[in-house]
Amino acid sequence: MRADYGRLILAYAHRDDIYDADTHMMERPDWIAEFADPNIRGELPPFVKDRAEVMERVDDALARFNKRTSDASIAAAADDDFMSMQFKGWHGLGAFDAAERSRANDLLGFKQYIVFPTPAFDQINDTNDQRIWLGGVTALNRGLATFCAEDKRMLGTAYIPLGAGPEIAVRYVHEAVQQGFAVVLIDTIPPVGGQSFTHPDYDPVWTAITEAELAVVLHIGATGGPYQPVPDEFYNNGKPVPPPSASDAPPDALKYMGLQYNAEIFLAAMIFDGVLERFPTLKIGIVELGASWIISWMKHLDQAFRAFRRLQDLSQVKLLPSEYVRRQMKITPFAGEDIGWLLTAGAEDLLMFASDYPHHEGTDDPIGRYERTMQNLPDAVADKFYKENFKALLGKHAI
Repeated sequence: MRADYGRLILAYAHRDDIYDADTHMMERPDWIAEFADPNIRGELPPFVKDRAEVMERVDDALARFNKRTSDASIAAAADDDFMSMQFKGWHGLGAFDAAERSRANDLLGFKQYIVFPTPAFDQINDTNDQRIWLGGVTALNRGLATFCAEDKRMLGTAYIPLGAGPEIAVRYVHEAVQQGFAVVLIDTIPPVGGQSFTHPDYDPVWTAITEAELAVVLHIGATGGPYQPVPDEFYNNGKPVPPPSASDAPPDALKYMGLQYNAEIFLAAMIFDGVLERFPTLKIGIVELGASWIISWMKHLDQAFRAFRRLQDLSQVKLLPSEYVRRQMKITPFAGEDIGWLLTAGAEDLLMFASDYPHHEGTDDPIGRYERTMQNLPDAVADKFYKENFKALLGKHAI
């Protein structure tokens, strides 16, 4: 609990040692330009593609924020309304303002948070001009470092553009270290005609990351090169085409089924090409890509290894592939997945709690939805889900 406006506010967290592996900021329209160098500031792609309906929501959220900051009674009412979680997206408390986010963190009551960008990430990637793209990446990382500096509980994710090539990627890793980042967000799909990120030329990137003891994270929407898990032809089925999603969330059941494919292929390549053998301390978090697939995928990895180890050179794989997963990876489930089954079926040392605040996908009560599937689990298993697996991913950067 905390004292504010002369009142005691009860935090949402039901225990005092919850670590959140997936939260976001919802950037303002002018945010990325604020941190961009002058030579690209005027050339950045438009915010949310100038979609009128989205801009109306953003404008309303900004107006409500201005009222909260100018009237203590309105701010107090926002605190009281917080637990209903009726306000998400840009309307979420602390969605785009760092000081207000610190107050939201108090109300949530989690010990530490990984923070991802949202619309600004899509904005900087909406260009084919590498100069503007890389300038946007620089601005994105500067801005997120500034936002998260407000509160030591927040761990921003520096975006490392692997698709730009290993030399450029290494430079961004070094900049991330200088900016104080503990977590780096990476692409999974190489550009057309480019190198796999498992090529030995990328070893300096993995070396820089492991030497700095940074955690690597994958996240829905951060795929890199051209990637479409479900071909358009599947929607030529005589039925109305589902409307496109306004976020990185899959807009329909079929796309939901394929949302983790890019991670599966990338991580399998990291194992079969020996990257995780060469870099045994490299830690990878798989975030907002679901988790129900992880158990069968580990079985599939081991079967692929057994089937092909005499047909191709897999000599760099010294362990069973699933052992690399258990040693070096952690994953976040969606609220609503049966994590009780996952935790007892082999994912006890893999799963991390994630609220996805302030995104709507996190639901209005992620803890409640997780807990409904966790009946009769030993306290030690719950500790791993809420705390220990996160701390294992973050290492020295966990508090």
